[in-house]
Amino acid sequence: MDEQQRRQIEELLFAGPKKKSSFAKMLYFGILDDSQIFPYPYLSQDQEKRTQEYLQKVQKFVDSSIDGALIDREQNIPESVIKGLGQVGVLGMTIPTEYGGQGMSQKAYCQAVEAIARRCGSTALFVNAHQSIGLKALLLFGTEEQKKRWLKPLANGDALAAFALTEPNAGSDASGIETRAVYDPAKKVYRLTGRKQWITNGAIAQVLTVMAKTEDNKITAFLVTPDMPGFKVVSPALEKVGMRGSKTAIFDLDNVEVPEANILGPKGGGLRVCLTVLDYGRTTFGATCVGAGKYLLERAIEHARTRHQFQRPLASFALVKRKIATMAALVYAMDATTYMTAGLVDNDVEDFMLEAAMLKVFTSDALWQILYETMQIFGGRSFFTDEPFERMMRDARLNMIGEGSNEVMRAFIGAVGMRDVGVQMKGVADALKDPFRQYDSIWRFTKQRFMGLRVPHIPVKSPLLEQEAHQLGRAIRSFGYHITKLLTYHREEILEKQLLLDRVANTAMAIYTTASVLSKLDADPARLNQDLAKGKLFCQLADVAIKQNLGTLFHNQDQAYESLANQLTGIHT
Repeated sequence: MDEQQRRQIEELLFAGPKKKSSFAKMLYFGILDDSQIFPYPYLSQDQEKRTQEYLQKVQKFVDSSIDGALIDREQNIPESVIKGLGQVGVLGMTIPTEYGGQGMSQKAYCQAVEAIARRCGSTALFVNAHQSIGLKALLLFGTEEQKKRWLKPLANGDALAAFALTEPNAGSDASGIETRAVYDPAKKVYRLTGRKQWITNGAIAQVLTVMAKTEDNKITAFLVTPDMPGFKVVSPALEKVGMRGSKTAIFDLDNVEVPEANILGPKGGGLRVCLTVLDYGRTTFGATCVGAGKYLLERAIEHARTRHQFQRPLASFALVKRKIATMAALVYAMDATTYMTAGLVDNDVEDFMLEAAMLKVFTSDALWQILYETMQIFGGRSFFTDEPFERMMRDARLNMIGEGSNEVMRAFIGAVGMRDVGVQMKGVADALKDPFRQYDSIWRFTKQRFMGLRVPHIPVKSPLLEQEAHQLGRAIRSFGYHITKLLTYHREEILEKQLLLDRVANTAMAIYTTASVLSKLDADPARLNQDLAKGKLFCQLADVAIKQNLGTLFHNQDQAYESLANQLTGIHT
């Protein structure tokens, strides 16, 4: 990573006013900020009542109108489904009522997407692309004039939205986009030139958020409409492995004149717009995985109960029992973490970047494991297309690639999480050169390090969760200790140690998901006995993962991986 890339990352992630450190970022110091996750975020009684009444309408529409197998087979979401989603309000759930939307919570929106994802991955992706990222930048960064012009038709389905970042030479590396925006002061327009690829809804959207670089080489977000001269759809619907009903397009921009008034957010602030929008998209990704995971668990349990082999039901075999129990534990944790993260949004937590990234990686990986185990339980029956598993497998594969591949996201979670710890350590090292003048900095660091030496108290009320709570507290302390040790040993070079970043990310995800599980279990005494075994098993599995990942930070086979890969590829770094 060169110095220019480092500066771009700093600008992208850390510019602007200092935010309160998120729950996830404090974990890297070995500190638990329980105020952000305890008690578990629930809606008010009035909000919950309204949400449940609305979700009944959504479920009725899903049951009567969405045929996932047909959509996949015909590679098309019928116009009637799109119109129906608009009429029932799904396409504008999070848009405020003054702009024609439902004005509902992030939790309610995730629950609606979860219901759709049980039936059809393509339709859930379409909704996510339209609302979670397509119009989200307009909602968050748009001017009042922009919102009044576009949000109402986007809310009722008269218009659709898309988010256009990816290009032939830029994907997870958002800063590498090549689309140019050249300003014409005489006309007060920007002329956009470039190609965008793999854009969901790209050929059917009436409003597109397009990222382009201006003359200062900074990225800016523009609102583009397809009726602008020079906008050309090259491929309206690429044929894909999965999510085949959604329309994934390639389009060209050939000196497209975009009015200066169509800049979205501050000029040069496109990377921040992009990252913020993707946080919302990743939260919704979690909900889609939860919906599919719950469906698969139900089907696996039913089949294991009713299918007999060797004069016994499958559910009586220990290997099958382990599969079902693990799936149930994962689904519970997926649900707990998804709605914890949605709760952060609803509670106006300013920084949930790491939590959203963790959610996306955890739920997409977990769903892939659940799919595998379901197909193993169904055996040969799962290999035929009269069951939905083949389609769901193809659909689920995208989750580990879209909106940041899981490998890139793991490096991101590891590096961004450690950044504040590293900055603080460097500041103290500098302060020690003049300790009398920098006494306050040294004192703050010493106080925080002392806090990191203590086992954090996890504020659960139920005595049934005390063992898991103490176990989590020890894990948080150990995590903070290992982060300090890593940074002391590797310093800035840690950014190049991707295998170490992977272990750091895995540990952070296991801690965040465990905290979400304990918070959810503790918040609902009426369901505690029903959910206790699932939650406890997940906590045990997560603790094993934490110990394994931390235990291999300094003693591992990383050099062997590097040497063999270098030998096979001929590429050395």
